[in-house]
Amino acid sequence: MARPLRIAVITVLGFLLSTLVDLAFNTESELGLDTLFRIRGPQTTPEQVVIVAMDEASETRLGVGQDLTRWREFHAKLLDQLHHQGAGLIVFDLQFIAANPSVDPTLANAMRAAGKVLINECVQKFRRGVEDFYGREECSDHNKMPAISREGEPATTLSEQLVVMRKLAPTPAIAQAALDRAPFYLINDSENASIRESWTFYDALAEAPSLPVLAWFYYQPASSDYPVNQPLSAWLTEQRRACANASKPDKPSKQLICAGDSRYLNYYGPPRTLRMESYADVYEGKVEDLQGKVIFVGRANRQFSPGKSDFFQTPYSDSRTGKMAGVEIMATQFANLLEDNFIEIPVAGWLISCLLGLLIALLLVGFPGWPGIVLSLLFTLAYAGSAVSLFAQRHWWLPLAGPLLMQLPLSWLLSLAWSRYDLMLERGRILEFVSRVFPQWVGILPAAPGQWTEAGIAGTEKDVSGLCLATDIEGYTSIAAEHSPREMWALLNTYYQVLGRPVVSHDGVIADVTGDAMMAVWFDAPANKQRHAACLAALEMATAVESFNSSSNLAPLATRIGLHEGELTLGSLDAGTSSHYRAIGDTVNIASRIQGVNKYLGTRILASHSIAAHLDGIVSRPVGTFRVVGRAEPLSLVEIVGVKHSSDNPQNPMHAVFADGLAVFQEGLWPEAAHLFQAALALDANDGPSRFYLQKTLHYSEMPPLAWNGIVVLESK
Repeated sequence: MARPLRIAVITVLGFLLSTLVDLAFNTESELGLDTLFRIRGPQTTPEQVVIVAMDEASETRLGVGQDLTRWREFHAKLLDQLHHQGAGLIVFDLQFIAANPSVDPTLANAMRAAGKVLINECVQKFRRGVEDFYGREECSDHNKMPAISREGEPATTLSEQLVVMRKLAPTPAIAQAALDRAPFYLINDSENASIRESWTFYDALAEAPSLPVLAWFYYQPASSDYPVNQPLSAWLTEQRRACANASKPDKPSKQLICAGDSRYLNYYGPPRTLRMESYADVYEGKVEDLQGKVIFVGRANRQFSPGKSDFFQTPYSDSRTGKMAGVEIMATQFANLLEDNFIEIPVAGWLISCLLGLLIALLLVGFPGWPGIVLSLLFTLAYAGSAVSLFAQRHWWLPLAGPLLMQLPLSWLLSLAWSRYDLMLERGRILEFVSRVFPQWVGILPAAPGQWTEAGIAGTEKDVSGLCLATDIEGYTSIAAEHSPREMWALLNTYYQVLGRPVVSHDGVIADVTGDAMMAVWFDAPANKQRHAACLAALEMATAVESFNSSSNLAPLATRIGLHEGELTLGSLDAGTSSHYRAIGDTVNIASRIQGVNKYLGTRILASHSIAAHLDGIVSRPVGTFRVVGRAEPLSLVEIVGVKHSSDNPQNPMHAVFADGLAVFQEGLWPEAAHLFQAALALDANDGPSRFYLQKTLHYSEMPPLAWNGIVVLESK
């Protein structure tokens, strides 16, 4: 597939995935925006905003409980205290719907005397008549009346899309005494949705302004545009309706009136971040420094109580902070208006996602494989850092969840899939080349592409530092004598397929197959990685051979395996008119000798000490030092036992006893060694090394060697 097409596919698929997931799960808000808030942390709050909290302490001290109408007898004195201290504006997040004739006149007089009191209008939202009802505080069940009349049979079901919103006016005495009033609607907290944006105007309520917007206009210095013969709320509604025919607004106030009907709230922190004073303390005159402040009075618990109503999720909400009171959200919107620092979306999110996806695709296609993945990761992290910085400094909200969680991983998957596809094409070209130049190698080429290319198929030889694995079939000559050549061919053909799969799956290369022996090599990789891969391959080969033997109708092929590492030469040997690739060197011969030691010890997998003695994840045990036929230098060998499944894997008790016996054996303490080897066999009667050394010990007890150095000399292969 051409590069431009790949770039287009990665860009489009990444964008579509992030968009669809966001539409289905609202990920940019639930994860992106909330994460930006939490990373940024709390912000400095404007000193002009103060919340007077009708909290638990005030409920107890004033003896009012949770009945909001009982608080009214204290509101008059509260207003007197605030007016006396010179509060700039007083905003009640209370609706005053139910009349209380005994105290309403006193409260109305206090409101008139203060002359700067705004109150909240109740907003009720109905869906499908009265089947779904939403409202805050005093917009309670006793005010839930049918918003529309149903026509037809009583059982008629109204449409799910039928939505009605209405306002309930405060009691007349208080409504007339207040400076002005406006609604402030929040969704019902039982829906458990986070409040991330708030209305500035309610177009569904005849373009009515929200209470924080109304408070902001009253708090600003008087403008010549403001009316003198009607409430500001009515004038704002008129201005809002006239926006359709007005020119582009040039003043902040006009922009606020004519812009969209909602803004994203820039929360200053978790609940109780804004200055909050207890209602009872203000009522009793214990709070000072209220001169010129905008006071928001409403229900706000100082301690989180999940059973309370009128509390809402915000981006900072968690089990520790709890939810935020409605009056705090109202004060937050007013503070945002005051400082003009709402959360803004500077560029359409879809456009940023497209550009980001395009740049990621260019990096992945331009730098195939891991370089492209690393570069795209660094680029995306740089973008994420910029998004966090711009959110903290300029309150800009850029997409975060989609690029990091959807676009980038999907782009990686597509890039890796194409890389694998390209490798398979390359393997096809290699196979075609090998079939023409080295036809004898076609049947045993490794399944993983590219492994022999580094060995130099196109060249003649290569010196490497590698690891060799040698196998041999025990008693092969006797088995071959009992079967026809055709039967042996069929048996060995299946056997070498079984034996070769673990080598290929662990990145090894089959270097030679001759009769009953196979040679595999690992090279051009870190030493520990080669050792670990070869040990795992050997263990899997032993298990695979056991399964093969149990399912075969012919004689079992008991396989011995030896491992050694050192210098190798990989190259082509010319014989007549043919060329054969082989692994050549003393390392190959030693690996073959090591596998032969299995015959003496009754083991299946032996390796030179350097391969597995300190290899994490592999269980091994030393089995002694040997001088094999044809080599003057002794070999310290270990048995590869299995895979270590956990760091606290207990040691095999028999292995511990054997190790003690081996130590005293090498010191020439024959009686003690014999006792320990007998103890090891008592724990495991089938342990070949213990049986071998017990026989040696008994022999040396009768005929001690003339010069003992702890090395066992083997006289034959």
